[in-house]
Amino acid sequence: MKKTSLSTAGGIITAIIASLCCIGPVLVAVVGIGSVGAFAVFENYRPYLIGATILLLGVGFYLVYMRREVKCEDGTCKVQDAGKWNKVGVWGATFLAAIAIAFPYLGVTPSSSVNAAVQGKAIVTLSIEGMDCKACAKGVEGSLASIKGVRKANVEYEQGKAAIEYDPATITPNAFVDRVNEIGFTAAIIQQKKGK
Repeated sequence: MKKTSLSTAGGIITAIIASLCCIGPVLVAVVGIGSVGAFAVFENYRPYLIGATILLLGVGFYLVYMRREVKCEDGTCKVQDAGKWNKVGVWGATFLAAIAIAFPYLGVTPSSSVNAAVQGKAIVTLSIEGMDCKACAKGVEGSLASIKGVRKANVEYEQGKAAIEYDPATITPNAFVDRVNEIGFTAAIIQQKKGK
């Protein structure tokens, strides 16, 4: 059934788009490119996209379970229901859509690593505005950690803060503010601590 395939594929696609505000920053952090803040625009449309996902999957279930085709080619008419693979497909699409919609609440984030080669001598704390979820924080964290001279970056979504351990001979705290602003958020320096 071609209509079933279209509605289930549409359901998966809209579920993924609905969660791009949180999936996007994680992908950016893993790959290390792009603008993390650009995905925040999807947060405003999330409820509508989730509604579209439910509607499309509902159409898929209707086509698979409620609509029956009558075949009379050989002279005997019989009601034929959807095939096994159509049923598997609509349930698989529902499972994938549910994972995409639940993604912001699953806590799936890449782990940040410590660059042991950089001898961190200073710590700067930034306030960061504009993060919508923990995935945004991890995207910012990954972007900060990739800067040359950074030993460790830790971004806390709940507090809206970042703590960056770095080598002051290599980079200045203003570079961190610039990086956060480049990727679509707003940062300001709260505190600086020089090491020994």
